[in-house]
Amino acid sequence: MSRPSDPPARPSLVSVSKYLPFEGIRHAGGQYALQHYRALRDMFTIHVVAPSTRLNRDASATEPDLDYRLLQSRSLLSTDAGKPLADLQSVVTGSSAHPWFRRALANDAPSRVVLSAADIVEYQWSEMSSLTRTVRRLAPGAKTVIIAHDVITQRWDRAAEQATNPLKKMAFSAAARASRRRERRSFDDVDAVITFSEKDAALVRELSPSSAPVVVHPGFPVPPARQRGRRNTTVVFTGAMNRPDNDEAARWFLSAVWPRVSETLPDARFRIVGANPSAALRAAASRSDGVEVTGAVDSFDDVYSDADVCVVPLLNGAGVKFKTIDAMMWGIPAVTTSVGAEGIEGADLLHAVVDDPDAFADAVISALRGAGEDTAIAARAWAVSVYGLDAFRDRLRGVYAALLDAQPQGDVSRSR
Repeated sequence: MSRPSDPPARPSLVSVSKYLPFEGIRHAGGQYALQHYRALRDMFTIHVVAPSTRLNRDASATEPDLDYRLLQSRSLLSTDAGKPLADLQSVVTGSSAHPWFRRALANDAPSRVVLSAADIVEYQWSEMSSLTRTVRRLAPGAKTVIIAHDVITQRWDRAAEQATNPLKKMAFSAAARASRRRERRSFDDVDAVITFSEKDAALVRELSPSSAPVVVHPGFPVPPARQRGRRNTTVVFTGAMNRPDNDEAARWFLSAVWPRVSETLPDARFRIVGANPSAALRAAASRSDGVEVTGAVDSFDDVYSDADVCVVPLLNGAGVKFKTIDAMMWGIPAVTTSVGAEGIEGADLLHAVVDDPDAFADAVISALRGAGEDTAIAARAWAVSVYGLDAFRDRLRGVYAALLDAQPQGDVSRSR
């Protein structure tokens, strides 16, 4: 028992997360989670529980400043070799957490202890929210919140709409139906759903009319202002290139857009920056003039400081695209497809939002010729005001304070 002079114990927050974030993590969702924990660490004692995947074990080797536990099981599906089959199992069950992780969470004694004492349990990424009913048995008194990095049902719906192969269309449609059922149940089960945009909040309400999603714009460090008036030659596309959406986008840009840009501006360079580019992407780049595929980089700061135009040529995916916000925060003219601009209320401040490849190329050319500088300056000012860390921290802490202050709901059940 604490003495009267002791500071009051902070509430306990257990974060059931797909990834363990660390300083320098390269994917957008991990960057969000890192800022999320930093925003809440003075308010809560935070415990992170995540699967022991290769990526998370690599993250733990960096000694992240977090209290965390990585869970493993004896199942073959929990091994690195079994991950492709576990991923398929996840899709079939509605884009859910791997079933082996559900069992590991339910049976792990230290995790059961922290969950039993939790004031709030959060689920980072929609997949983890498939665990709501398992966790409810372990933490019956905790408030619950989903951080919906995107609404996965939209991702599968969009893939089905664009698929030309009948078998792929059938598979994507089945995945969308399973995801719709699972996400509806997950959103129904919790006390709050955080989305990164009003667009995603509307998708949550469509799936779960009883839910009340709250928009919390993700937080980004404010980068230094870029040097103006230099010769514009460098076009950049960033992202984890092993993600099918990014790989598809880069190859579409190389085949459908870049030849027109390169022919008009022979000195232009196109840099594809991000970890694990495919052999097909490297081969496509090798056949194009002025193209560099960097692979993983230590920091995107040097990449953005050297960029004159950012492109986001995404054809598929869901959720707010952090790479688009990054370009706005840096004050770099951005040319994007409608998918790349999705969920950004200030999309009118982007240099161009176009889906036609020739129009996309013309927009890149005009930006390289300096036409987008004034708009990019205005975009930076707007993005800093909306996505800066101060605004993010205040909004996020307000949501969690409201959860703590909410009166217990007695025996009211939300399908728990």
